[in-house]
Amino acid sequence: MMTDQNPLNMKLLSFLAILTSLALLTGCAASLKQPQRTDMLQMKSLSAFNGIYQNTGTSKRSGNYNTLWYHLTSIGQTDTTSLSNATITLLALDNNKIRATWEAKGNTPKSIEIKGEFKNGYFVAKPKRSAIPIPLIYGKFKNLQIQLSLNQDNSLHLDQLHNEWGWVFLFLANNDTNTSNNYKKIGE
Repeated sequence: MMTDQNPLNMKLLSFLAILTSLALLTGCAASLKQPQRTDMLQMKSLSAFNGIYQNTGTSKRSGNYNTLWYHLTSIGQTDTTSLSNATITLLALDNNKIRATWEAKGNTPKSIEIKGEFKNGYFVAKPKRSAIPIPLIYGKFKNLQIQLSLNQDNSLHLDQLHNEWGWVFLFLANNDTNTSNNYKKIGE
């Protein structure tokens, strides 16, 4: 039985415990907000999202980013198939689910179902969260969230939060990215 404890070790352990607790609580607080926008269409049901939207985005050497399909699939299995001439058809299946279908001439259509909830005029998709914690050695936490709303001109507005942080030994790192994009509705 050990009765002699080094006060310096106890202070270090206490400090590490407090630091780890603060890091965990800070990461849990990151969440996508539903701001009150003046250009937002006030909707009563999820079926207001039904329609065909353009899949335009930013092209870079390493692929297509900011396309509607890229963002919709980022909370599930990421699919980098993003032809700029493709369209995305959204269809409300019920009060908590939307089907998104990617279609491009000469290609096989792809569909995903996005679960979430209709809240304050937004469809807030269920977030994708993951954690790899090994206390005091390594840790990584990842949070991906998207929400959809409609602008007054019926264009689709997409907000995304990508929150990722972690530590190696005692070093902390953080990377937060928020994006907002509009996609023009081109048909019913």
